[in-house]
Amino acid sequence: MENVYPYVNYLIEVGHVSLDYELFRGGGEPVRDDMLAYDNLFNASVDAFAWVMEKEGFGGWEVVVAESGEAEGMANVLAFNGNVVRRAVRGAGTPKRPSVGVEVYLFGLFDENKKVGKEYERHFGLNGTRAYNLNFS
Repeated sequence: MENVYPYVNYLIEVGHVSLDYELFRGGGEPVRDDMLAYDNLFNASVDAFAWVMEKEGFGGWEVVVAESGEAEGMANVLAFNGNVVRRAVRGAGTPKRPSVGVEVYLFGLFDENKKVGKEYERHFGLNGTRAYNLNFS
């Protein structure tokens, strides 16, 4: 199980990671790793985790994304969460494992407005009421 937060990577690497790459919108030259090409940070993160697991002797294990989500702005939340759910429903694989779908769980049904730390850490949730609808088609 892995937690995948492209949003956090985007914040850390401002200027090196585009918002389009983080939100599954492509829009640029894919990032290449040998023969594999990545058009989004989610797939790159999942494959990096799978590669490390293989190096540690756990090759072939299914990768389950236990937490993922977006925290900044409703348009970005809708784009990321909608895209990650659509890819999960389709059973989409990654460049490293194209025929193996990735099970994904979105993080946070509730905001954690009293959580200590960075402001964005507090706002992955829905705050007890539905804040948006996701289109799965």
